[in-house]
Amino acid sequence: MGFSCVFSVIYLFLACDGFLLDDRTNPATTSGSLLIDQHFNFLINLIMTEQQSRSKLKQHVERLEQELLATKQGVTDLYHTSTINNATLEREASSWNTLYAKYNKLDTDHNLLKLNFDKLDLKHSNLENYTKALEHEVASLQQLKGVTELQTILSVRNATKILREELKITYNSLNSVRNEAEARKQDFIALLYKANAIEQKLEFYFKALDNNIYNVSETIQYKQNQTELEVKQIQHEIQTYRYNQSVRFKHFQENLTAVEGIQNVSTGELNLEINTMSNRVCAKDKTYSGGSIILFPFVKTRDGVSDPNMLAFISSGMFKCEKAGLYLISLFLMTDTQGHVEFHLYKNGGIIYAVLSSVTTSSSYQTSSILVLRHLKKNDTILIKAGQDVHVYGSIYSCISFLQLTN
Repeated sequence: MGFSCVFSVIYLFLACDGFLLDDRTNPATTSGSLLIDQHFNFLINLIMTEQQSRSKLKQHVERLEQELLATKQGVTDLYHTSTINNATLEREASSWNTLYAKYNKLDTDHNLLKLNFDKLDLKHSNLENYTKALEHEVASLQQLKGVTELQTILSVRNATKILREELKITYNSLNSVRNEAEARKQDFIALLYKANAIEQKLEFYFKALDNNIYNVSETIQYKQNQTELEVKQIQHEIQTYRYNQSVRFKHFQENLTAVEGIQNVSTGELNLEINTMSNRVCAKDKTYSGGSIILFPFVKTRDGVSDPNMLAFISSGMFKCEKAGLYLISLFLMTDTQGHVEFHLYKNGGIIYAVLSSVTTSSSYQTSSILVLRHLKKNDTILIKAGQDVHVYGSIYSCISFLQLTN
């Protein structure tokens, strides 16, 4: 369109010049050819100048378009990078919230563990009070006169001493549990400090999100899982210990009720009812397999038991009742086998009582005892079996006694 305009101007100029050369018009004094050459040169220069301007303008437009494309690409890359960084920060914030929630859960579990420990300590104090009451009752029973009453009281007194030893061992076990809980508390504090250190380093981890955050999260998760497993194990041990204490406390109450019943029997009635059958035998030092019968080959006292029955008892570990009546059965067994071990008291092939032992370290031991009143018929059998593989101390450390109180 620019060239067409230029040619239109040239054509108009020539037409006008022709009009001036008409014979009816006087020609100008100035040369017409000189004016035409100047106009032509001017137009050529104008056209060349316009072409150069258009070329420069085109180049400038192309450069601006390239810069616009480069700017768009940079903005797009910046937008994608910002989106990726925002998503990464959101994931890390979510991971931190999860870590904080697990920390709160761990703190709650620690508080529950402390509460359970306080309850266990309270029950232990109550058990000591019951023991003191029993000792007071035994002291009052010592005032009774008579050989048979004295033998009964001495047996009860020995059982009380055994219970006192058991209470001491229980108290030692309670101290062990307390120390274990304190150790777990220190582990919890260390974990808390570690969590605080991790929180302080989060700014550094945000600068290397793709390389470091995943490994740190895995490490924290592993430590938390280990701590949760340890807490669950301690809770399981405390529940087992509470169950053992409840079983012992139940047996202790039953024995206390039986002793109070004996105390209420008058001296004259007791002289008529107490018979002469009594014996006390001690165990063989041996490691017994689970389900095997504990043997008692060492006879300490014997009264009113026939030779065949005593020999059978020594060889097989099974006591066979020769005279029907009410019997006071007293048993205590010492072991150093680590873990939870059970001893079962059988009557005529069925379990009637069970006692548990829990030794925590290789250098410690524990004595478990049973004191029970039981009415036996003639030919009834009594024996003790090991619930698991267990080592039993022999001689005076593990014994069983039978005392017939009534016919």
